[in-house]
Amino acid sequence: MRRVAAILVMLAGLLGVAIGGRASAQTPPDLTPPATLQAAERYAAQSLEAMEHGDAAKAEEFLRKQLKLQPKNFVVYYNLACTRAAQNDPPGAMEFVNKAVEHGFCDLYQLRRDSVLNNIRNEPGYVKLVDNWDAVLLARRDANLEAARLSFKDGYKEIVDERMRVVYRTAFDEGSTKAAIEELNRVAGFAEQNLFPDLFDPAKSKDDAWVTIVLPNKLDFARWAVILYGPNAVSGNSMIGGAYEHDLKRLVSMDLGSTLRHEFLHLLHYRHITREGQNCPAWVLEGLGCLVEDYDLGPGGEFVPAPSWRTNILKRVEKLGNLPTIEKLAALKYTPFFNQRPLFNYAAARGEFMFLYHEGKLLEWSKAYDETCRKDASGVLAYKQVLGTQETRELHARWREFVRGLAAVPEEIRSGAASLGLELDAGNGEGPIVASFDRRGGTGTLHLGDVITAIDGKPVRDLAELVRVLGGYKPDDQVEIAYRRYKLVGTTKLTLVKKP
Repeated sequence: MRRVAAILVMLAGLLGVAIGGRASAQTPPDLTPPATLQAAERYAAQSLEAMEHGDAAKAEEFLRKQLKLQPKNFVVYYNLACTRAAQNDPPGAMEFVNKAVEHGFCDLYQLRRDSVLNNIRNEPGYVKLVDNWDAVLLARRDANLEAARLSFKDGYKEIVDERMRVVYRTAFDEGSTKAAIEELNRVAGFAEQNLFPDLFDPAKSKDDAWVTIVLPNKLDFARWAVILYGPNAVSGNSMIGGAYEHDLKRLVSMDLGSTLRHEFLHLLHYRHITREGQNCPAWVLEGLGCLVEDYDLGPGGEFVPAPSWRTNILKRVEKLGNLPTIEKLAALKYTPFFNQRPLFNYAAARGEFMFLYHEGKLLEWSKAYDETCRKDASGVLAYKQVLGTQETRELHARWREFVRGLAAVPEEIRSGAASLGLELDAGNGEGPIVASFDRRGGTGTLHLGDVITAIDGKPVRDLAELVRVLGGYKPDDQVEIAYRRYKLVGTTKLTLVKKP
């Protein structure tokens, strides 16, 4: 905690505010009683309604009640700044802006574009704050990193990536960490080429917040997941492999495969929409995240989104004639998207972006969305615009034809299909683990306990990914298996066998 306090004192000196013993860096979500959380959300909604009706004083009253329940929530301080500015109190507004920054606010784009704060632009504190934003971002990076160290403590190494503006804190070995970072670089390259071309432009990225990426051990991940999602997060049926916490500027993932790629795309996407001031619908956020979950390498080693187990869901629904139109999918609010048939909603959103990618229109859609989102935040206008028609019936017919043509993905290795001839355990995020041998003939140099990380250079971080990759081979094909054995990293040749 001593280092955290020092970082916040640095922020205090920059902002010209006093920080007492109560100050602390952002910490993982605490176990706030549901009733308290509900009351805080109610006050937030009431304050927003009051502001929309032009009653800033009433909005402030509700926000101060919310602040008593959530004293570390920077959003409350920022909204209080808006209420003071709306009541023509620039110094009071600036005081709350400083407190918002002290508690984690680091969105210069929002600070500059928010018209409610127009009357604080000439305040000396505002000018000083904006002029020293680089120092604010570095101090916030260090505070967030120190907070991560409090939850993910022993046996971790740290790697700073200046271009990505991320700091990795990893419990995995050097080889697995290096491979994971290489994959994220592929995702970043795909995003830069197909979605956000100026994402890493030094002149534009200098105002982006830093993010801490934690690749934890199993025990620390379980503790984090229970705090964030409750005890069910570590049950046998849980599908939680990680999450990107945007307010904390932190990504946590024990799964070094599809989950890490999905959440990393969220990180990149949030940077873009933060710059643009967008409020994207659920289908856009999750569709793009899902798009990078499964991939193949193109001829030049480029990242190519591939059909996945989500494709199978989509194909089954299409056969029943129940594929939603783009309008229906885009109309889903966050709660129904995540709570009503979520697996299908994710599959449909991914499929729509696979369709755009297949048509060579993904980048064009992204640019069109930037241009039209003020008029139509749903993304439908941009979708129809780049696909060259406003006719829903025509688009839906093309969409259904595309889904029909997608290859189904194996979800299990069936009798007669190519297999490794090994019994495998799911592993801890870096790849399946060899549990026993059931094959005839050689096993290469694989041993019990080896972690299989790739087949012919294609990452296989979990069993589903391994099954998908093996679906492209036949028995008697020879493959190169990449593996880790304790600290040893190696490859071996293996001839695939027919599953009995």
